[in-house]
Amino acid sequence: MYQTFSRSYMKILIAPDKFKDSLSALEVCEALKKGLSSNTKQLDIIFHPMADGGDGSLEIISNYLPLQKQLVQTTDPLARTIDTFYYTSSNTAFIELASASGIVLLNQTERNPMLTSTLGTGKILLDALSKGYQEIYLFLGGSATNDAGLGICEALGFYFLDAQQNELPPIGENLIKIKSIQNHCPFDFEQTKITLICDVNNPLYGTNGAAYTYAPQKGATPQQVEYLDKGLQNVAQVLKQHTGIEVGTLAGSGAAGGIGAGLVALCKAKMLKGFDTIAQLTNLEQQIQAADWVISGEGKLDKQSLRGKVISGIAQLCQKHQKPLALFVGKNELSAQDLKALNTQHIYAIDSIAQNTEDAMTNGAAYLEELGQQFYTNCEL
Repeated sequence: MYQTFSRSYMKILIAPDKFKDSLSALEVCEALKKGLSSNTKQLDIIFHPMADGGDGSLEIISNYLPLQKQLVQTTDPLARTIDTFYYTSSNTAFIELASASGIVLLNQTERNPMLTSTLGTGKILLDALSKGYQEIYLFLGGSATNDAGLGICEALGFYFLDAQQNELPPIGENLIKIKSIQNHCPFDFEQTKITLICDVNNPLYGTNGAAYTYAPQKGATPQQVEYLDKGLQNVAQVLKQHTGIEVGTLAGSGAAGGIGAGLVALCKAKMLKGFDTIAQLTNLEQQIQAADWVISGEGKLDKQSLRGKVISGIAQLCQKHQKPLALFVGKNELSAQDLKALNTQHIYAIDSIAQNTEDAMTNGAAYLEELGQQFYTNCEL
């Protein structure tokens, strides 16, 4: 069923996620606008590029908030010195894990979560805390690590000891050896608020935990995955002994190699869903309320899209405010039954007109422009 409007200026909100390895969220917006604007009728097209808390989220937020860039020297996942940055606004710092601990910082042969650490991200937090920022947003995703966030904690003044009271670098291969923790952190986490923003709800360990779910993508062998999982179980026990906090089954604690475990237990961090947080920071709901049509999309539409990702979040807001939704994706892997949950009026997939996957990835913008024209025609905008 198509929906038509008689107003001369229809407001269309374009609020997509990135098409991973193909187009940024802003590039998706621009391509769709070209397709919609190639027709004669004038449209009021609003860009609202989105993210769900994973890598790239900080770039999205910087489009909406008056942020100042803070340059900082830190280390990469293998402890090599690098220069990076974070953003600040008033008394708040916005930090992206991937800027210091991201897998993109390593070549294929260097990827090994037995050896990588989040120490570099911890040094960024240390810089922000030392400068007096009292609210920290840490965006997780794209990590090269499986250290339960203990590298971050090490930078903040926590020491991790083996049975002989020797200090251990908290890298993946050492997690199973940790027996106790010493706290030399100078910061009061009752006064300083650390919020972890993530897009997954995996627990710390087990078949759905950090190691089994994500470590293979970071270079771990099946044997290393099993070893890392046992290390995460050990860390959960040690953290509970030290703080009384149970982090093993905490939803989201398996994100980014288990960062939630260490920071929730030792730094009193809170975990928030990525989409909900970014939607609030960018006033997305108000934009949806004011729109006649909402367009969203992502590279691959699959069952994960229904669990806290950008598309599912936007679909819920559209249903709440009774706004029609159209989706543009690289590939649609959802069944008709699954699509009912999104209540979308139209769905357009690049792979339906592209020659192959490589063509779809390389020429995604041109195909989105073509699909935008189809949408205009189908809906009689």
